[in-house]
Amino acid sequence: MKKVAVIILAIFVVAAFSTAFAQEKTAKGQIELGGRVSFYMTSQSFDGEKAGSGSEFMVYPSVGFFVIPKLELEPTLLINSWSWKPEGGETSSGSNFGGLLNVAYHFERATPSDLIPFVFLGVGMVSHSAKYNGETVEDLKTTMILPDAGVGIKYFLTEKGVIRAELFYQRLDKAEGVDKLTETNIGLRAGFSIFLK
Repeated sequence: MKKVAVIILAIFVVAAFSTAFAQEKTAKGQIELGGRVSFYMTSQSFDGEKAGSGSEFMVYPSVGFFVIPKLELEPTLLINSWSWKPEGGETSSGSNFGGLLNVAYHFERATPSDLIPFVFLGVGMVSHSAKYNGETVEDLKTTMILPDAGVGIKYFLTEKGVIRAELFYQRLDKAEGVDKLTETNIGLRAGFSIFLK
């Protein structure tokens, strides 16, 4: 048992050390241009009380910059259009626009691979425009997203063409521009990107 533990530890140390030399795809100066879409289920609470649930569709165009090997700074726009029909009520609609600033760390291995896992963490802000019962709502607050966090994979279809998927968690304060409305989201984002360098 001791020998097996020593062998596993040795393999782990060699693998961890060797990843420092495998940075071709995630090298400093690399630029990733792309976008993702997401569909997720959401639950809301108002001042601690459950307020409802639903689903939402979003688009995330982004540009990523590898500031050091494996570490990417990724400013991302956040655009969506939504509609919500409460049980027994009228349909409400609106649009949201904002941005995220995420930092992602990629686990590129020493041996060449087209599959690269990564983790990310970030913050964001969103402004709102909405109509309830046909009336435009004024004085909507700006939503703060803290955190936007998760794990993902990037798969290189070609030398520069990548498909990517992410499992994410978000917490939103002043969700939909309403004071004391807190929203938590867990969902999937998927998309395509191109490495320019």
